[in-house]
Amino acid sequence: MDIRPTEDDIQLQDTLNNLNGKLIHITKELNRDTDETTMTLSRANLHERPPTIDGYVSPYVLQIHGKGRIGTSSAQYEQVPYEVYEIPLTNKLHTHVQPNHISIKTEDGTYTITYH
Repeated sequence: MDIRPTEDDIQLQDTLNNLNGKLIHITKELNRDTDETTMTLSRANLHERPPTIDGYVSPYVLQIHGKGRIGTSSAQYEQVPYEVYEIPLTNKLHTHVQPNHISIKTEDGTYTITYH
């Protein structure tokens, strides 16, 4: 699958890279479930992966790198695995970048990134 980043994707990556060293908050709403992640951003990049057999993993993602923690359903916190948070962009419907707020809507859910 040959996927090219859109202008929105590149703007999103550039906006996040301008926040290097800042604390960001990511909210993922998927199937009536909400996950919260807080991390200190070190960089962001667009990444294409080889296709998987089952197609479960999105072949095109936004990778957000940094140290952080993810809130669990039991009100506990865990470290962000491998210091990377991935947002699938394969089925992206809409990206909206505003001062202090980014919204990414996909067919599967909504991701909101806030920063100050």
